[in-house]
Amino acid sequence: MRPNVLWIQSDEHRPDSLGCYGSAWARTPNLDALASRGTVFLNAVCQSPVCVPSRASQLAARYPQEINTLFNDVCEASLSTEGRADEKILPAGTVLFPEWAAAGADYQTATFGKSHLPPCSPWQTEHLVVNNEDYAGYYALNPKFEEDQFHVLKRPGSAPIIIGGTYPGGSDNPSRRITDEAIAWLSDERDESRPFLLRVSHNWPHTPVLAPEPFDLLYESTALPVRYFDEHAYQTRARWDRGVADNHRMRELSPEQMQQQWVAYMGLCAYVDHEVGRLLGSLEGCGLAEETIVVFSADHGKALGEWGATEKGFFDSEVWRVPFIWSWPGRVPEGLRRAEPCELIDTARTLAGLMGIDPVSHWRGRDLFGGGEEPGEVFGQIGWPSAEVPFRTNGRGAHWDCMRVAVRTARFRLDETWMEGGARLTPEDADGNLFDLEQDPLERTNRWSDPSYGPVVAELRERLERWWQSLDRPVRTFPAAS
Repeated sequence: MRPNVLWIQSDEHRPDSLGCYGSAWARTPNLDALASRGTVFLNAVCQSPVCVPSRASQLAARYPQEINTLFNDVCEASLSTEGRADEKILPAGTVLFPEWAAAGADYQTATFGKSHLPPCSPWQTEHLVVNNEDYAGYYALNPKFEEDQFHVLKRPGSAPIIIGGTYPGGSDNPSRRITDEAIAWLSDERDESRPFLLRVSHNWPHTPVLAPEPFDLLYESTALPVRYFDEHAYQTRARWDRGVADNHRMRELSPEQMQQQWVAYMGLCAYVDHEVGRLLGSLEGCGLAEETIVVFSADHGKALGEWGATEKGFFDSEVWRVPFIWSWPGRVPEGLRRAEPCELIDTARTLAGLMGIDPVSHWRGRDLFGGGEEPGEVFGQIGWPSAEVPFRTNGRGAHWDCMRVAVRTARFRLDETWMEGGARLTPEDADGNLFDLEQDPLERTNRWSDPSYGPVVAELRERLERWWQSLDRPVRTFPAAS
């Protein structure tokens, strides 16, 4: 029988929260053990540092542009009662890899937890769980709980999301619930005569950043490499990034609040690791570990106010780069740490290679264990409708439908603003970042306008242009202005 697949997905999960990514202080024993039994990709990136485009792109093995999914708002379209999309988002012929596994190799497919996709239903069994509003939403605890009692910290400004605190529900929380449901499905509900493709998709450590006890106080702030607001890093960034930071207003947090945020976030990452351990223990207990491919990935990472911004929506290493761990005893190399750039878009072709099934011909990406040539560069994009564009060009107050595009090599990371349909800004308005990751791993100094880096900027922009010209570009990329 073909191998099973267990895909564990998290949200806003930074690689530096994990011991297997070099953080000696991290208490993540379960993912570290998984990494020791498999292969860790140290420089994997998502295709878009925003939930819906990243998730859809990974499932479709296509870049966000090619599946009409540059924005989170595409998930607001609805499914009919028959499960068909009332509004067509994904282009005709798009094949998501759970559909391919079910149709081509009779896999059982199931997902538990967060979905956050354009209107589609690629899983045979689907139980959606994100937050439990009986306890907390993104912006506030349920009114029956006193926020001061649970040490709730909120982002300053007009969108005061919860960025730190203690979860009031204890073990009665969404991550534990989806783990319980997945364990029940593994042990009692699946068809044991068929292979399975099971996804367990945590919303955490995404907002609300509320770690259950005792994980809320797992770390002392002095044990964490807290990065406080860096004025130099803010001043050197592209206008786009500074606009995001001005909206998020993280520079207003006191040092003590920054410490609290880091303690809460890293504690929540450790709690996700705890739930991963429960799930992997069940897999072992069911006698399935030797015949199951395990993949762990996040849809994107998270900023923690290092230069004034938080959450997602830009291409910092903490946000664009993601954990990407593969394990299958005897088939995936054990204890290997691979440093070449790779992409979440590689997931489908890599699964196809390990499962022994021909991939869909139009899938992008590569088989990471297939021995092919390394690409040497990876790409990303994110779009924003005009009402949400967080910068003004030359002080003229223009709102534009625009997108950020990015390319990364082993040494450099470049991103810049393009307009609707890929139109370029004028030279005087051009807005971008270039970071030399070899000389500046914390990305503190933008070299976009540094004459000595001019040839690097020109070369990387040429690579972006070639990539752009290679893409399919359906017409429904930017929504009509309201």
